[in-house]
Amino acid sequence: MKRHFCASIFIVDPKTKKILLVKHKKFNKWVQPGGHMEENETPEETALREAYEETGLRIDLVGERFPRESDFIKPLGVQKNTNDKGDLHIDFIYVGIPREEHYEKFDKDESYAIKWFSRDELEHYDVFPDIKITFDYILKNIVR
Repeated sequence: MKRHFCASIFIVDPKTKKILLVKHKKFNKWVQPGGHMEENETPEETALREAYEETGLRIDLVGERFPRESDFIKPLGVQKNTNDKGDLHIDFIYVGIPREEHYEKFDKDESYAIKWFSRDELEHYDVFPDIKITFDYILKNIVR
């Protein structure tokens, strides 16, 4: 079994309480931006790079640095996913907010589309169950 380290980010607009998802070409589902870590890249750097590449937005991560302010931001979670080959993808999941107004663009090589979703709208789109679970947690505990 191969292990792949990844990072992804739930981008939330604190004003509208919506999340930004991309329609992934391989899965044909709406997912948070993210991808594989590059050599010598930290999980934070991966999440921010992937967010910019897939959405065109610069993002500020939300979270606590512990125990020192100079430490990395603690991820919201670390998820394990297995693909059809049995490979393990270890995904550091972050929450972030856009730095600027929304002028999103999507990478046509990786995604079909990009869209902001309210929690209610997610019920009408093809998303993995953990997207809803994570968004519920973020709305209840992080972005109120």
